[in-house]
Amino acid sequence: MDRGVKIAIFVASIISLGLGLIWDQVLSHARVMVEKPADDVLASELLDARMGSPDIARLEVPEDLDPQFQTQPVDEPARESTAPEVAPPVQQEWTEYTVQPGDSWWKLAYVRFKERGLSSDDIMRANQGKKLVPGEKLMIPPGKEAVKAGPPPKAADSNQPAPVSSTGEIEYTVQEGDSLWKIAYVRFKDRGITTKDLEDANPGVKLVAGAKIKIPAGK
Repeated sequence: MDRGVKIAIFVASIISLGLGLIWDQVLSHARVMVEKPADDVLASELLDARMGSPDIARLEVPEDLDPQFQTQPVDEPARESTAPEVAPPVQQEWTEYTVQPGDSWWKLAYVRFKERGLSSDDIMRANQGKKLVPGEKLMIPPGKEAVKAGPPPKAADSNQPAPVSSTGEIEYTVQEGDSLWKIAYVRFKDRGITTKDLEDANPGVKLVAGAKIKIPAGK
């Protein structure tokens, strides 16, 4: 056999032997790693977490505890109610109202006094015999239930029609926002009066809400 071939076979045998030894070491190391149990490094911490800190005082159960012993519920202080207090509804009173130009039973019920929940029939029943003309005094009930009972005695006594003179002059109660111009040319424009006519019919009278003034009959 050629010498070169022999050397090649010898070198290959040496390399094969070396690889076999290395592979055997790898397998042995892997076997040891698999068989050796892993250390539970968290065991003590988990035990402390379940048991609690050793510094915490423990409740010792007495050895002579009666088997029939029963725990008693702890009395808790009564909790205050947090529900908001509902204020009682404000009781409204009958209101005296002076009819203005352009008023109607519908407008009184559903515009001027819509918050009272009245109908036009309610206001008409509360003011039987009254005519819806400017200057007329009406009594407006606070709600539907008050219509059945009727106005209180004092209100009923004061529920008189506006005085009308022989010349056709009427009495008017000044409302918020009124002015001589508005009264003459808006509220009583049908009478054809002027602001000068109002001043002459009401000398020295201040035009404030609630004041009584005279409205001339006009021309």
